[in-house]
Amino acid sequence: MSGGRLSEIVRRGFMARLAPDLAEELLVSARSASYPTGTIIASSLEQPGPAILMSGFLRYFLSVLDGRQLTIRYLTPGDLVGTTLMQQANVTAHIEMLEPSVLLHLDAERFAALAARRPELNTALVDELITRLRLAYRALAAHAFLSVRTRVAIDLIERANICGPMSEGLRIDVTQQSLADATGSVREVVSRALGQLRRQGVVARNGDGVTVLDPEGLRRAAGL
Repeated sequence: MSGGRLSEIVRRGFMARLAPDLAEELLVSARSASYPTGTIIASSLEQPGPAILMSGFLRYFLSVLDGRQLTIRYLTPGDLVGTTLMQQANVTAHIEMLEPSVLLHLDAERFAALAARRPELNTALVDELITRLRLAYRALAAHAFLSVRTRVAIDLIERANICGPMSEGLRIDVTQQSLADATGSVREVVSRALGQLRRQGVVARNGDGVTVLDPEGLRRAAGL
């Protein structure tokens, strides 16, 4: 892990909540692991404890036994991945690598010892859990009350924001099936929603991608 890369990570996401000395102590024995695009991990079952995203772009989503999915959030470098809690429910949380990604898996014993000795780490964890809960409520409310067209627009904006400020001509590499998975819908319904946005001049479809033609129009479609 290069010093320059580390100094960048500790200023972002969950790591930005920690004092520099605590961030350094947390990462000192972290184990780096690389994952190719498309890798899916059940966050509390296959991953040994929490990790920090070093590089890449992840999707955190819920799934149920019949295969339906609902995206809760997207993760970028510096974000905390996974949890210290074991899941006891029929709804399972997963992370999907949307591009080649590197995770810094944290040492579970060091993590617990630091949490016991440094109360500010517990405060940061509480803030993280509150953020996750709010995002889960938002995603579930959107699924219950918003149209698929609106949910697709919101998801496109979130994906675009990962790449930087959304602008005219920005291409988002995403398939209709990926949008269906992200929004808790099916590909045929998402295709119709994209068709509506295309006819309104908001987006264009280009193979396995979507190009933003009217950023403000896309925001209006998302209700933002």
